[in-house]
Amino acid sequence: MSVKLRLKRMGRSNAAFFRLSAVDSRSPRDGRVIEELGYYDPRSGDQAKQFVAKLDRCRYWLDVGAIPSGTVSSLLKKSGVEHKQLRLPRPGKPKAAAPEKKESEKKEAPATSAT
Repeated sequence: MSVKLRLKRMGRSNAAFFRLSAVDSRSPRDGRVIEELGYYDPRSGDQAKQFVAKLDRCRYWLDVGAIPSGTVSSLLKKSGVEHKQLRLPRPGKPKAAAPEKKESEKKEAPATSAT
């Protein structure tokens, strides 16, 4: 059984909050959980109350091999949890510089005069 740390959506329309849970990877998003670890309320004005988690239990689950989702990884990183399982989103590909034209292509064609 593979365990994942992910968010479970709760609340009503346009007023959602999320519970941080350890779940079996095969269960649906809002399905049965193994353990509730905290909550995330993005609508809360107070930063301290926006993300609350049992960090010692989160570290335990990470130590036994639970895989966090991308959002959970970033929330735990912001809370100060350091672990090799935490992954941050990959940065996008750097934009390639436009290839410069060669000297022969830079030369303009001589203007023809219409007489």
